Amino acid sequence: MRPFLIVVSAFMLGFVAAIPAGPVQIEVARRSINGRLESSLMVILGAFVVDIFYGVIAFFGIAPFLEKKAVMAVFWLVGAAFLLTLSFVVIKDSAKHSEFDAEVKHLTKKRWGLVSGLTLSVVNPMMILWWLMGQRLFMDIGLITDFTDYIAVSFLLAGGVGLASYLTLLSVFLYWTKRFISLPKMRWINLSFGVVLFLLAVYFAVMSIQALV
Repeated sequence: MRPFLIVVSAFMLGFVAAIPAGPVQIEVARRSINGRLESSLMVILGAFVVDIFYGVIAFFGIAPFLEKKAVMAVFWLVGAAFLLTLSFVVIKDSAKHSEFDAEVKHLTKKRWGLVSGLTLSVVNPMMILWWLMGQRLFMDIGLITDFTDYIAVSFLLAGGVGLASYLTLLSVFLYWTKRFISLPKMRWINLSFGVVLFLLAVYFAVMSIQALV
């Protein structure tokens, strides 16, 4: 009974953790609301792979070098550069077209969706901290007494699926509701996404500077 409870609890923890808006959520929403469901799902797949990878790092300690401030600063800086580039692309497309071009490459190509998901997640190693906090929480409340390899793998998979499940529901919901949004409003929504991505880029840059200072 306890293993089942651990899996369900880890799934719910992952689901809730995915709710706060971040770069991945913004990119998933942007692609979905522009009618690119498959591309959006590829972003989720990329994020899922990286989230599991960081979970392995957190639980099995294969990369303690990530604890160094200089390394963290590089991650934040790369993330800022990528988000800044992405925000400019989004803002440019929003301002250029009165109607959205269905053939914009960065939206139609599924492989670019996968690359975006991988990149947006890999430049945020704070996911390691999230996994460790979840482990600590479950141990503090007595749900986990002995964090064996089997428990660690179960926790990782259930939490990762929980994260991906929320993003998938968000993607499908926005894809379905897009039919009720006029093109002028969609243009402003995309412009808003671009601005949010720009602000996230600034945040990543500030975090990089703080890590160095």
